[in-house]
Amino acid sequence: MKSARRILEKYYILIVLLMVLVFFSIAAPRFFTLLNLTNILVQNSYLIIATIGIAMIMISSGADLSVSYQIGLVSVILGKLLTQLNAPVFIAVIVALIAGGLLGSVNGLFAVKLKVHPMVATMATMTIYQGIAYVSSNSETYFNFPTQFKLIGQGYIGIVPICVILMIISVGIGYLMLNKTYFGRYIYALGGNEEAARLGGINTSAVRIIAFIVAGIFVAIASVVLTARTGSASAGIAVDAMFTCFTACILGGISFSGGGGNVLNVVLGVLILGMLANGMQMMGLSIYSQYIAKGVLLVAAIAYDNYQKAQKLKEA
Repeated sequence: MKSARRILEKYYILIVLLMVLVFFSIAAPRFFTLLNLTNILVQNSYLIIATIGIAMIMISSGADLSVSYQIGLVSVILGKLLTQLNAPVFIAVIVALIAGGLLGSVNGLFAVKLKVHPMVATMATMTIYQGIAYVSSNSETYFNFPTQFKLIGQGYIGIVPICVILMIISVGIGYLMLNKTYFGRYIYALGGNEEAARLGGINTSAVRIIAFIVAGIFVAIASVVLTARTGSASAGIAVDAMFTCFTACILGGISFSGGGGNVLNVVLGVLILGMLANGMQMMGLSIYSQYIAKGVLLVAAIAYDNYQKAQKLKEA
């Protein structure tokens, strides 16, 4: 019984993914095709990249509610650079990544210096970034980007979309950072027990701020990919990203209290949500039905997280 439960705890996310895959393959015949599965990867590539950054924050027992408007503000910056200032694509992308890091640092500084929970701090910065994005763009949408830029989101290397390649590279970097570096160990230690980490000589404030900066860079990469894929830039380009990133992290096994979880499970969490949206759309269900299903999935993930905590306390 215990061994079966341990197997379920270890592979539950993969089991859920397979269940979703099988269900929609039966319910929507066009779902399980190479073209559609590739489309799911392309559509969710930016979300996977952004969620890797948010996962780092959540593992350190933090939260970031501003991710949607971080993406939006970076997208506006890209739009202005590429269409109004005619900046070279390379320069525009570098500036976007720097902007993402700066936005992340503001989140981290607010959380650390104001000594408030990151969820509260990033709720404030979410509103600030939203306002800056809409004011600076006059609520306009930017189009007519250079072909070289659009290739980032629409181009292929052989038969593989470039945005999927960037996603795979980002997943690899995130995995190595969390599992093969001191920084990753510090993040897990911070989430496991902040006071013990501090007494162990870790500069917890610096680690928390750096985690937000790194997350901001991942979010900026996501914004570059999304802006290039859609061929447009606007403040509201990714208004649903926060919910998806947050839900994927919980679904992927990252607890609210932090200290656990891994990048690969989080990636599977995003893919489950992506398959859910794609499959329901193929079945002719409305966007509102998708909201209900995603909400139910989030509640189920939270309930399962609480169940696992209760079981660990019983065994302790």
